[in-house]
Amino acid sequence: MYRRALVVDDEQAICDLIQKVLLSAGLEALTLTRSAEAPGLLEEGKFDVVFLDLHMPPPDGIELARQMRRTESNRVTPIILISDDQRPSAMSMGFEEGANFFLYKPIDRDRLLKLVRATQGAMENDRRRTRRVPLQSRVQLRFGREDFEG
Repeated sequence: MYRRALVVDDEQAICDLIQKVLLSAGLEALTLTRSAEAPGLLEEGKFDVVFLDLHMPPPDGIELARQMRRTESNRVTPIILISDDQRPSAMSMGFEEGANFFLYKPIDRDRLLKLVRATQGAMENDRRRTRRVPLQSRVQLRFGREDFEG
């Protein structure tokens, strides 16, 4: 089973950089420069990690994080917000809406790789939690005075 990441940033160069780092870490990366395409992808599929630009044309990273936390498949997916906005209020607003990590631009490759590795623990934990294992067991039911076995 392969691991997938989604990168949503209106700057193609940022998408390309993150995609290269993710590929080196063993993740398949889907990149979008138009944030309007992201809600459909987040509803349809499961991602192991999502990178969202904080400030971009609507929906911005905050709105996409809010939408992700309401979906069934990506409710616990790690969200990394990317921004050049260094105000503490921007970071706290991101965390309030469900972001797990904050990464400042310009993006440093080594820092990005360390962050990806840090999220892999959460990815593996989620994967183990949702792994299907075949199980066979005998069951006895009692209803009133009747016993049923299966």
